[in-house]
Amino acid sequence: MLERGRRQQGLARFERIALVLSGCQALGAYQAGVCAALEQGGIRPDWIAGSGIGAVTGAIVAGNPPHRRIAALRRFWQELSRLARRRAGWRRRWWSTFAGMRRLIADPEDLLPASPGQPPVAAAELCELINNAVDFGRLNSGAVRLMLGVRDFRTTAERFFDNDRDVLTADHILAAAPLAGLPPVALGGRRYGGGSAVSVAALDRAPPADTLCFVIDGYDPSPGGTSRAAREIAAMQRTHDLRRMIALLGERLPPAARREADIRRCLAEGREATMTILRLVHDDGAAGLAAKVTDYSPAALTARWRAGESDVLASLAHPRWLAPPPRLAGIVVHEVRGGVVASQR
Repeated sequence: MLERGRRQQGLARFERIALVLSGCQALGAYQAGVCAALEQGGIRPDWIAGSGIGAVTGAIVAGNPPHRRIAALRRFWQELSRLARRRAGWRRRWWSTFAGMRRLIADPEDLLPASPGQPPVAAAELCELINNAVDFGRLNSGAVRLMLGVRDFRTTAERFFDNDRDVLTADHILAAAPLAGLPPVALGGRRYGGGSAVSVAALDRAPPADTLCFVIDGYDPSPGGTSRAAREIAAMQRTHDLRRMIALLGERLPPAARREADIRRCLAEGREATMTILRLVHDDGAAGLAAKVTDYSPAALTARWRAGESDVLASLAHPRWLAPPPRLAGIVVHEVRGGVVASQR
């Protein structure tokens, strides 16, 4: 109880709780475990950015009242697992039926009803799962801001769909390419597909505020990070630290100097708001990654869900992580990789 009290006291200083959810297909069950642990701890995001399977997770969180979020996430993953195993079983039976024809064709793989790049479920099945899990009226009410990263299928340019200005539907979530192999989705006369990597940089589109941001990566191969999320965090850290220093410098200037036009323009770039980033990386091992991201078995999904819950508890067990950043820092980053706490950046 004392620990929970200290945690809540630390959370009280934040004006915004943000959640950044990347893709990585079946590894997205880790995100669901993170969201479940946050909800159980009473930590409720009011700003979410998602891409890939993270778009689905974000939509379920934004499209359900707090007391229904965990159940909705659990049902979605249970149904996705069931459908994926049913399709995989059908493929195995199909292959077994025609195995005797292997000598009659040049390439036995031609017998498979689906290529390795096909999604574990059909687009229509995934759309139905999303509609069953998300109340789009609530999602579009804007109670939780949701931004979805998508990629133009023809030009490969990235853009955001945002419930602050767009009326989001299941098609917008499918456009974020939550599963590999899904067909492009037509929206507004353009086709979207192929995936996008929404990262913490999307927060720069929001008004400045003291922010606690959970960045959830299903996979990143090296400490310090080579993922887009890691690169953008590093770039944002430099920018926000500089803005923080400009704001502090402005406090030291005499009033007459602050009124000068050139100095006013410089000081306008300053920011007093700070950001604390808790970055949680589920898997940092490259071995067998292709198999992991397509493993929708109940055992694998349960293990990932529990890992997400555990990593949230490990993060919040460090009271210093919720303390204000050093005076000259605009952003401070803490990291848990594969359940192991990394050094502060």
